[in-house]
Amino acid sequence: MTNKQRVHAALEGRPVDRFPVTSLYNQLYQDDHFSELTGLPDWRRQEWAAMSPERHVALFRRMHEAAPFELLQPHGAPSRTWRERQEFVEQDGHGYRHDRETHERIQLDVATASGHASDYHANETRYVFTREDIDRQLPRPQPGHAQDRGGLEYIDAVVREFGREEFIISGGVVGTLYLCGHHVGQTNLFAMLIEEPELVEALCERITECNLAEIRRLATAGGDAGYIDDATATSDMISPAMYERFSLPYMQAMVAEIHRLGHKAIVIYFGGVMDRLELIAATGADGFSYEASMKGFVNDTAEIARRIGGRTTFFSNIDPVAVLQNGTDAGLAAEIRRQVEAGRRARGFILSTASPITPGTPLARVRKFLELGRIPVL
Repeated sequence: MTNKQRVHAALEGRPVDRFPVTSLYNQLYQDDHFSELTGLPDWRRQEWAAMSPERHVALFRRMHEAAPFELLQPHGAPSRTWRERQEFVEQDGHGYRHDRETHERIQLDVATASGHASDYHANETRYVFTREDIDRQLPRPQPGHAQDRGGLEYIDAVVREFGREEFIISGGVVGTLYLCGHHVGQTNLFAMLIEEPELVEALCERITECNLAEIRRLATAGGDAGYIDDATATSDMISPAMYERFSLPYMQAMVAEIHRLGHKAIVIYFGGVMDRLELIAATGADGFSYEASMKGFVNDTAEIARRIGGRTTFFSNIDPVAVLQNGTDAGLAAEIRRQVEAGRRARGFILSTASPITPGTPLARVRKFLELGRIPVL
């Protein structure tokens, strides 16, 4: 079987010769490990994000050959007009980006606090107080959004280069509940679920409209699947009743749209899921990825398989820190075998880390994971 055939079969519950092996969000792995994967200075990563599609996909191939995940996740692209006016230079041992139109000059080889390629900080400012604020803060998507090719050229190039043999996730969206925090503040949001639930629902409905438009835009690039990262909709953050009200209907709408467009739908949960498995299965998603047991919760693959194994395909939840980054080869092999035995009882199964691979995980460990994970299905 080709990788593409194997992943499609796994997501459809059909027989496979072996389980596919990947790490979801492998585009973040490429960002964090750009230099290790390409041999280029790390600041060249930002040049890679502004190259022509032909040059971009050539480096993508080099990274894929170094770490051949199954289920590729190409990057989106800045607009062509922005890319064409950038130049990247090395001076006095440092890399710089120079915008020929604005004359902006940015030093690129500046380390982040986290060690990731880029850092993120949640919004804590409230901008939306009324339904009128929703219209101002988040206008309805305009007709033609789905036809906008800006930002899709890298995905287009990866689909052309790899799409015959490889399974490609063309992109995805973040769940509506989490995105509410961009407009009301992440901490404020959880109080508003109790104190202002109707306003949160109105905001979720508008965000869903925007997400559906983005799902349609991404689908025009081709590929095989789209993902929905339902961040903060887990047991460590909200109750099952809140999940059923503020997440499930919007997830169902987005999954249905991905299916209408002929793609597979993969849902991702970074948090506890055991108290809402049946609700997650009700999204109708083809694939279900869940976090490793941590932060006081346990996500057990065997129990998940027992309860909803016939309704969706699982991605394993191998701990990317304790097992992959810091563990031994023997420990990694044992965890893979344990997860595979549990996953055999599901409709379909894909070996994966539970979260993105860490900046501290060397390439040799990633290759060992990919090697050990290719277990024939007997």
